[in-house]
Amino acid sequence: DRLNASVVPGAEHPDISHRDVVAAYVGLLAQGHSDYDHIEAFREDPFFQHALDVRHVPSSPTLRQRLQQAAAGESHAHWTPAIQDSSVAWLQQHAELHPVTIGAHAYVPLDIDVSPLDNGKTQKEGVSRTYKGCDGVAPIFAY
Repeated sequence: DRLNASVVPGAEHPDISHRDVVAAYVGLLAQGHSDYDHIEAFREDPFFQHALDVRHVPSSPTLRQRLQQAAAGESHAHWTPAIQDSSVAWLQQHAELHPVTIGAHAYVPLDIDVSPLDNGKTQKEGVSRTYKGCDGVAPIFAY
């Protein structure tokens, strides 16, 4: 509801809801896909739509443009806190966390991987075999 109520500059009255755009991208990420073009394989997939409760799966250009518009207009859109709050609420409702207690403190195990990405055959500028982000650090994935 918060995403759909947000104002994204350039997409004030979208045909595909902000929530559907974010849910579709999360669905891609959950399957290990981060490239916007990978959404095309799921546009007519009824299971993808049903599993994510998405009314309309956006096209690759719509997905890319909307996420870029929201990022550029974050001071108006406020997607970051909406997504973070939704993630916490989902985890609290569905995740079974089993902390390890050491002394007076409880810790939750977290698997972290630093992952080299092979982007050598892409058209991205300045990308080498071991991709490093703009801060010079390789991507880190946590589970």
